[in-house]
Amino acid sequence: MGDPKHNHNPGPTRGFTLVELMITIAVLTLLTAIAIPAYNGYIREGHLTTIRANMSGLRTILEDYRLDNGNYGAAGDLVGLAAINARFNWNPSGDMGSYNYTISVTGTDSYDVLGLFNTSIWARCDDRFTSCCDPDTPGATSAACP
Repeated sequence: MGDPKHNHNPGPTRGFTLVELMITIAVLTLLTAIAIPAYNGYIREGHLTTIRANMSGLRTILEDYRLDNGNYGAAGDLVGLAAINARFNWNPSGDMGSYNYTISVTGTDSYDVLGLFNTSIWARCDDRFTSCCDPDTPGATSAACP
C-alpha cells in the first residue's frame, strides 16, 4: 500500500464548457454595446460644453468692444482664433487646436457666432446671442438657428 500523504491524484480537472464561454462572450458584447454609445455621448457633450463656455466668454469680449468703440467694427466674417484675436483681443484658455470659431459681423450693431468641433459638433448664436442652437435643436443647422 502507498502512503496516503503522498497520494497526489486530485481527480480529473474540469475546464469551461463551450456554452459557458459563449454566455460570457454574449454578456461582454452586450455590456460593450451599451457602454460605447454612452461614452461617445459624454464626449460629445463635453465638446458642446467647451464650445458654449468659450462662446460665453467671447460674448463678453464682444460687448466690451462695443462699449469701448460704439460698434463691432466693419461687417464681415472673422474666421479662426487669429482673426478674432486681431480685432477683439480674444485669447481663450485651453486646447483650442480642434475648435474653430467664426464671428459674422452683420452690421455695426449685430453679429452671429459659430463654434465648431470637427464637422458635427457645433453651437451657433445669432443676433447678439438672441437665438442660440446646436445639433439637438430641431430644424437648426450650423448655418442658422430656427
